[in-house]
Amino acid sequence: MKKLSTLIICALFALTSCTSDSVQGPPGPQGPEGPTGVGGFIGTAIDVTGDFTADNSYTLSLFFDDINLEVFESDAVLVYVKVGDGQDDADGNPIEIFRALPQTYFQGDKTIQYNFDFTYEDVFIFLDGVNSNGTLLDFAALDSEFRLNQKFRVIVLPAAFAENRKQLDLTNMNAVMKELNIRQADVIKQ
Repeated sequence: MKKLSTLIICALFALTSCTSDSVQGPPGPQGPEGPTGVGGFIGTAIDVTGDFTADNSYTLSLFFDDINLEVFESDAVLVYVKVGDGQDDADGNPIEIFRALPQTYFQGDKTIQYNFDFTYEDVFIFLDGVNSNGTLLDFAALDSEFRLNQKFRVIVLPAAFAENRKQLDLTNMNAVMKELNIRQADVIKQ
């Protein structure tokens, strides 16, 4: 009986010592500021240069894992082809001129197009084209200016960025890079 009364007293003591009228302590210090960015969006630009040959099936490929870049299924990918150089910038370097893909060119009776497709794992840039009679082009017979030493810029747009910038002209690579705060020095060379 003595053990039972001791147990009841301990239980009553435990129940009465817990109150909901506790006093809140002072607030803690402010946490560190988060990383800077463009509205929380991080875009990436990658330069891909190569030759369209029979060995690569007239296709240039970029695998995002190869450059340790995580791309999500909801992200958008834009590709631009370098079409020439403009006047020099303030540092005396030529300014590269890019156009958004797809780009179509007409050479005699041939229609040639640079185009691309992408997934969240890769981008494939390829030549496409037909003769005036509708048959597929023999890409090996194309002038080297269409096949060799071609430069493309791939820009990965986070999905939230693309959704919030409906007024941005996505065909203007410089405007896209400016909006994403990507400098020339930030472009990954592949």
